[in-house]
Amino acid sequence: MPKDLRTFIKQVEEAYPSSYLKTSKEVDPHLELTGVLRKFQDDGQFPMVLFENVKGCDVPVLGNALGHRDRLGLLFDTDSAGLAHAYDDRQGTLIPPERVETGPVKEVIQTGDDVDVTKIANIFHCGEDGGEYISSGVTVAQDPDNGAYNAGIYRIQVIGPKELRLDPGAYSHIWHMHHKQEQRDQPLEVAIVIGHYPTIYMASQYRGPLEVDEIEVAGGLAGEAVRMCPSETLGIDVPADAEIVIEGKLLPHERKWEGPFGEFSWYLGPAHDTLVVEVTAITRRRDAIYQDVFNAHPEHNLIGMVGREANLLSKVRAVVPSVRAVSMPFSACCRFACYVSIGKEYDGQARNAALTALGADPFVKLCVVVDDDIDPYDEMRVMWAVATRVRADKDVIVIPEAYTCELDPTAYSIEDDTRNGALNAKWIIDATKPVGLPFQQVADVPEEVWKNVRLEEFFPVG
Repeated sequence: MPKDLRTFIKQVEEAYPSSYLKTSKEVDPHLELTGVLRKFQDDGQFPMVLFENVKGCDVPVLGNALGHRDRLGLLFDTDSAGLAHAYDDRQGTLIPPERVETGPVKEVIQTGDDVDVTKIANIFHCGEDGGEYISSGVTVAQDPDNGAYNAGIYRIQVIGPKELRLDPGAYSHIWHMHHKQEQRDQPLEVAIVIGHYPTIYMASQYRGPLEVDEIEVAGGLAGEAVRMCPSETLGIDVPADAEIVIEGKLLPHERKWEGPFGEFSWYLGPAHDTLVVEVTAITRRRDAIYQDVFNAHPEHNLIGMVGREANLLSKVRAVVPSVRAVSMPFSACCRFACYVSIGKEYDGQARNAALTALGADPFVKLCVVVDDDIDPYDEMRVMWAVATRVRADKDVIVIPEAYTCELDPTAYSIEDDTRNGALNAKWIIDATKPVGLPFQQVADVPEEVWKNVRLEEFFPVG
């Protein structure tokens, strides 16, 4: 059987049964649904939750499915610490899609007057959001020139039964495709995919050139071809095993007000004029599950983190082969900072690693480089290295006026640094020890002594 959302649900049930919960109690999609997830978060829990009875919605809603690193590890047959390495190993293997005539996503087809997006997407996530949003849609489009498919996750506001507003950001591939079509006075055909095997979400965060087909990337990450079938109203193919697909056209020369919306930074992204989607069809499974993403909270961060960590690991490895691991911590929204662990071979190497990381991802504005005795996923250890191995006057380097991200609340405009823009300083903290010079020895119990201690032999249960 081809991999789909239900494959992933079964994997979670088998590997982490206590982290998959269901509720038949009616839940209001206006803040109450995300409020339940927020309450779990306050208790330090991030379960995957199936809401079977969502008020005003024709389908059940799966929330927080991608809200924990351990669950993401299931996609790549690894643990949470191995995600970047596993993604990096697989992203270079492109598996072309398998074209089929139909699939489960065609069990219900709605066109014309039957189209009503509000019946399947009516979730109001954060208190100050501008309305109901599709936060989990993977927008798929085909490049009008080279034919490659691109996939991306963007904020999509539900306006009415047949109207959406989509903000792709000026740095995205979808923006470039739409711009080319707009110059030809043509719309860009898009398919918004909701619910699939999560490697399609991971592929949407692939950091590669425009000519790379991201449906092929999704196949490589999943280890099998993504099945694609013809759309109902467009000239592009859509994933046959998706839960729901919304077909539509990104209109040329039309912009309308959208937002605000809770972003990955955990702040509200501002409202502004953005692109308009004219919905032409909805296709779905008869028993479709609406997979939602809880924006401005950990799940939102994790979706983008894996591909970004893998990209940084790959780019740094090309310059510093002794790199051990790269982490993008929650404390920086899995975007604004990275911790890089290297086997330091010569002085200056850590700074080369940091400069590479800062250049590889515009969102990253802080890079901390540590020695290979520091686990970059253990933030306490990283901060210990900063506190004990850094001379701030020598080991902290600031790079002014670099391109970052407009969703960084401290980013500014070159014209007026009191206005939001896409410039900011980037900085490096070199928390590595010097090579060949004396440095104080770490005090600890030898690892060969404590590593294999069996605590249950000292403290038997019962």
